[in-house]
Amino acid sequence: MSNCIAKLPHSCGSRQGLQVFERDDGGVDGFCFACESSVRHPYGAPRNLEDIPAKERIGKTKEEVAEEIEEIHSFPVVDLRDRRLRAAQLDEYGIKVGLSQQDGKTPALAYFPYYKGNEFSAYKCKLFDGKRFWSLGDQGDVDLFGWKQAVESGAKRLIIVEGEFDAPALKYIIDTYTEEKFEHLKPAVVSLPHGAGSAGKDLARLAKKIRKHFREVSLCYDTDEPGQRAVEASLIALPEATVITLPMHDANDCKKASVKVQKATYKALWWDHKKEKNTRLVCLDDIFQLSKEKAEYGVSWPWQTVTELTRGIRTGETIYIGAAQKMGKSEVVNALAAHLVVEHGWPILLAKPEEANLKTVKLLAGKIGKQRFHDPKVTYSEEEYDKAGEELLGEKVFMLDLYQHADYETFKADCVEAAGRGVKAIFLDPITNLTNGMNAGDANSKLQEIAQDLAAMAKDLDVVVFIFCHLRNPEGGTGHDRGGKVLTGQFAGSRAMGRSCNYMFGLEGNKDPELSPEERNTRKLVLLDDREFGEVGETNLYWNPETTCFAEMH
Repeated sequence: MSNCIAKLPHSCGSRQGLQVFERDDGGVDGFCFACESSVRHPYGAPRNLEDIPAKERIGKTKEEVAEEIEEIHSFPVVDLRDRRLRAAQLDEYGIKVGLSQQDGKTPALAYFPYYKGNEFSAYKCKLFDGKRFWSLGDQGDVDLFGWKQAVESGAKRLIIVEGEFDAPALKYIIDTYTEEKFEHLKPAVVSLPHGAGSAGKDLARLAKKIRKHFREVSLCYDTDEPGQRAVEASLIALPEATVITLPMHDANDCKKASVKVQKATYKALWWDHKKEKNTRLVCLDDIFQLSKEKAEYGVSWPWQTVTELTRGIRTGETIYIGAAQKMGKSEVVNALAAHLVVEHGWPILLAKPEEANLKTVKLLAGKIGKQRFHDPKVTYSEEEYDKAGEELLGEKVFMLDLYQHADYETFKADCVEAAGRGVKAIFLDPITNLTNGMNAGDANSKLQEIAQDLAAMAKDLDVVVFIFCHLRNPEGGTGHDRGGKVLTGQFAGSRAMGRSCNYMFGLEGNKDPELSPEERNTRKLVLLDDREFGEVGETNLYWNPETTCFAEMH
């Protein structure tokens, strides 16, 4: 979807009627609103957006946008015969229709209103000829199309369709074939705001709001490949949702079809919707062919020895790393996070209640730029900081503010939302933050419960979860800050962690002030428990205070 980026003269005689739009592939095409014709190459030859100088592009002022929106509010609502949608059905969703400038009768454009809460935010504009979409107003982070009406209906079940016209079409079928005695059970119908490609991201953003108002959610997307991919993405954000398979391509096609097809659609809405996730009973016959696929390395760690020991980082796994306080645990978090973002392009979620988000950003940028951006003694240029920060921008890094107490269920809901927005790695540092305020016995029991659930969540969401742990003080012997060995039994909730995790690491070191700076800044990352390959091993890491980076020592 794009706004008009330029206005050009057209062969029909119009001076500025030919409007230029960006395509999904980065190219541009156009539509002349004067003669109502599509123009594949408005500049006479194929061009990309980047080829159009900024000075030749246009942008509407806020006043112009507001004036245009006000005009659309007054547009009529008319029948759309080609879609078999009556004016009354469109009016329920506030859909306006722009008529042809040629005859003043033929529908040329549709305008779909979008809201944020109760406030109007934007019109999504659809050109019937050429199927061009653009927005007028702010369509970022809007509610589902028809959300306002859905909430006001008082329905307990929500059906989400793919396209805006599918919403009134499906609602017509529901209204037509629901018997009076079942009127109170009728579901509300809404559509995705940005199409199938953004379904997972949008529903992850809106999942909490959806669950607040509706007890049951069903997905009713198009039956083509993009629609089915959208189902998979949506189920990450709403794993409890059921899936409806339509007898035709989309709800609007079902509405336009025969009474027989309409009744089949109605039947599917009520009796043929099913859950696609969380089936725990698996027959070997169903997965045998998949099991034959050759095992492959996951993505790399920042340190080659650890990559070799673990065969890389894979989604669906949980990895615990334990260290004493002030031993560099947070530095390991930031090193891993920056590595996954920069080297592998993985979006990540950081839940670090012991570190301010603004400081985290500086530390991550420091890992990339190899500078102490967080140290007031160090001078650096804004250009250097921006260059490092560019690697982190573009919805690659998500963070949580956990200074206020957050329980595990809240954290889990945040993880589900993050996974729906593409996150592949989640960092929790430390896990004990989720048991703040509990006594020791209750906290330990809760940590065991959390550890088991995190393992299941990693598989269900297809993410890797790094859990960082404080350690219990050793009973006698050398302390952890003086070179003492890290043992699995020193992890809080260790019993459950050992059973449910894929790997457990300990970070060891000696901060004795009598040692040399090099010795004090050396750490040993020890693989304590490996449920995948049964490996044991360690690697020595040197933390460079100038670059703030851990380098592997050979």
